[in-house]
Amino acid sequence: MLEAPIPADEESRLALLKACRIMHTPSEEAFDDVVRLAAEICGTEIALITLVDADRQWFKARVGVEQTGTARDLSFCGHCINHRQPMVIEDTLSDPRFVDNPLVTGEPGIRFYAGVPLLVDEGSSVGALSVADRSPRTITPRQIASLQRLAAQVARELRLRRDLDRVTGSNRPPSMMPSTGTVLGERWTLGREIGRGAVGAVFEAQDRAGQRVAIKVLLPQWRTQEAVLERFAREARVLMSLTTPHVGKLLDVGNLDLALGDLPYLVLEYLEGMDLDSVLVKYGRVPFRQAFTWGADACEGVAEAHELGIVHRDLKPSNVFLVRGSLPPPVVKVLDFGIAAGDPTNKRSSGLTDVQYPIGTPAYMSPEQMLASSEVDARSDIWSMGVLLYQLIAGRLPFAGTNDLALFSAALTRPPLPLRAHFKDALPEGIEPILLRCLCKDRSARYQTMRDLASTLRAAAAA
Repeated sequence: MLEAPIPADEESRLALLKACRIMHTPSEEAFDDVVRLAAEICGTEIALITLVDADRQWFKARVGVEQTGTARDLSFCGHCINHRQPMVIEDTLSDPRFVDNPLVTGEPGIRFYAGVPLLVDEGSSVGALSVADRSPRTITPRQIASLQRLAAQVARELRLRRDLDRVTGSNRPPSMMPSTGTVLGERWTLGREIGRGAVGAVFEAQDRAGQRVAIKVLLPQWRTQEAVLERFAREARVLMSLTTPHVGKLLDVGNLDLALGDLPYLVLEYLEGMDLDSVLVKYGRVPFRQAFTWGADACEGVAEAHELGIVHRDLKPSNVFLVRGSLPPPVVKVLDFGIAAGDPTNKRSSGLTDVQYPIGTPAYMSPEQMLASSEVDARSDIWSMGVLLYQLIAGRLPFAGTNDLALFSAALTRPPLPLRAHFKDALPEGIEPILLRCLCKDRSARYQTMRDLASTLRAAAAA
C-alpha cells in the first residue's frame, strides 16, 4: 500500500477546508441526496462525500458504508485530491497503491473506486465525491461527467459557506464605476444607480433632448475576466438580433473612457413599472389567469430567441418586467440575456461554461442545467418558466430548500410540491398538469417549444 502524497499547497488547502466550516457537522439532507443520486447514476453500492483533513478523511454523507471516516493514509480520496481530474480504479487489486489497503482486503472490501475532486478554489481539493463497489467494474464517460457536475454543486455550496466569512463593505478595493453626472458616448449623462446584479450595475441616464435610458455597465472586478467580457458582449449581440416587443431593447453600446477602466456598457430602453419579483413581494401570489397571461407574453419573447438558437438560461421573476404604459394592460418584457447560451451570429462557439461554476439561478435551473450548463437547450427555459409560473400562482417555489445545494438535490430527485398544499380551495383541474409538464425531469416529456407553451397558457387563461 502506498500512502497518498501530500499536496504542495497542503497548508492553504487545510486553511480552505477549515474556512468552509463543514468538518464534523451534522448530517444534511441535501448532501445525503447527492450521494444517493451519485450511487443511482453509477449503479454502485457505495457513494461518499469525503473531506480530507490533516490526518483523517471524514464522510459528510455516505451510502453503503457504516464508517464515518478513516485514517488519511488509508484514504482513496487522499490520492484523488492531488489532481484536478477524476480518478478511476477499475480493480483495486491491480493497483499497487491499494492492493494491500485494509479497505480493500477487509471491510468494506472496495474493488472499484471512482472519485471526483471537490474544487472550491484553485489548487488541490478539500475532498472528493466518490462511488465504489465490492466488485471490479468500469464507469462510462457520461457517468464520470455526471459525477463532475454533482461535485460542482457540492463545491459551490462549500464556496458559499466559505464566502460568508469573507470581509465585505469598507475593506473592498475602491470602485472604478462612473459617478452621477458622467457623460458616456458624448451623449448620455448618468443619473442614479437603479440596480446591480452579479456582473453589472444599471444607471438611469438621459441625453440633452431628455430621452431617458438605462445604462448597464460591467462591474470593475470583471474587466480582466475574458469569459465574463464575452458574455457581456454576447448579450449585446443577442438583443441586437431580437425584434419582439416582449424583450427589452438595446439602443447603443460603448466603452467607458480609459481613465474609468475602459469598461463596456449597454444602453437599453428605460422601463417604468415593476418586475415579477416585486409583484410577489407586494401581493404574495397572483390569480392563475393573470399569471398565465403574463407568462404567455414572456414565452413569446423567449421563443424568438430560441428560434435564433439562443437559450436564456436565467428566466426568473426578477428578469420578467411589467412595463407601465399609457393604457393597461402592462407590456411584458424579458430582461437580462447576459448568460444566454448560443451566439446569434453563428460565428463562434463560446466554450464559456466551466464545470466547476454552474451558470444560472439555482431555484430556477433545470436538472440538465444543474448537471451540465453547456448542454442546455430551449426546454431548459421551459422548466424555468414552469418554476416561475408555479411561484406566481402558489406564492412558493415547487422545490423546497434552505440553500442552493438543497434546491439542487430536491429538483434532481423529488417531484414538485402539489399545488393543493398551498390552497384551501381547489384550482381548476387543467392548471396543475400544465405546470407539471413544464417541470418533467425528462426534458423530452416537457413542452418542446415556447410557442406551444404560450398557446397552452393563453387557452387556459381564457377558459
